Amino acid sequence: MAEFDGIQERKEGKKKIPLGMAVLFIGLVVCALVYLYLFLPQTTGWTQADRYEKLIKTQEAALTEHGKADVHAESEHEQMVAAEQGKEVYAAECAACHGEKLEGVVGPALGGPKFKYGAALEDHIRVITKGTQKGMPGFGQRLGAAKIRNVASYIHTRHKH
Repeated sequence: MAEFDGIQERKEGKKKIPLGMAVLFIGLVVCALVYLYLFLPQTTGWTQADRYEKLIKTQEAALTEHGKADVHAESEHEQMVAAEQGKEVYAAECAACHGEKLEGVVGPALGGPKFKYGAALEDHIRVITKGTQKGMPGFGQRLGAAKIRNVASYIHTRHKH
């Protein structure tokens, strides 16, 4: 059959691989071994799980660094209790300027959804504690941290998101 197609092969050529092909093959094998050594988890110690854990830790650190924007550590029940207590303090201390229903009288309306100094609970606490440059006095010394947090919870639960 080999003679049928008219192609004749040399007998000594069947036993040797061409030099270029041998160099290419050995080079590919060496590259594959180097790649496996450099990038296998057993040699590098890298795993997808470790990378995921590091990513989660950096995101948690960034979240705590930015003041936990609108994430509350307290339960919903504790927040509602604080809001109810804050309603009484609001009526006594804040309603004269901001209105009984947060509609605004002398001071701005606190019904939201937009606030000039931030809509997060922590923003409300900061503004109530330190006041603003536009005329609202700070109540940090007068009310104390617990009452300020309660009033901020009341405002935060009442505003339109």
